[in-house]
Amino acid sequence: MVNIACYTDGAYSPVRDRGGIGVVFVKNGEKVYEFNKSFKEVTNNKMEILAAVYALNAISSPVDSITIYTDSQYVIGCAVLGWKRKKNVEYWNLFDKVYEKASNFCQNIKFKWVKGHDKGIEFDSQMNNLADKLAVEASNEIS
Repeated sequence: MVNIACYTDGAYSPVRDRGGIGVVFVKNGEKVYEFNKSFKEVTNNKMEILAAVYALNAISSPVDSITIYTDSQYVIGCAVLGWKRKKNVEYWNLFDKVYEKASNFCQNIKFKWVKGHDKGIEFDSQMNNLADKLAVEASNEIS
């Protein structure tokens, strides 16, 4: 069985008007890859959505399960709980496209909320904090 966990986070620096995403990929309980990227003229919510988009878009072969961990209630609500997507519609349209693509490789895609900035020693907290660190580093890049 191949189980993928993606810990995602977004960050935004208003001083620099720059955002960043961080994604940590875990395969069968072992960290296998981490990624971050910087963006200009965005918002924190756009970065939270894009982190999930990049995580789902990375799925390119069949897996048994994908769990997207996020500290964003907004992402979970709009992704799977039926919240109205009044803002960031273009980002949600992109999300829907990559979600559909990922669904071709995995029928078991879940979203789980994880407490942000949790100082706990649990694996989920450590991976979420790493995703946060990656996102903040990207948002602090100087162009």
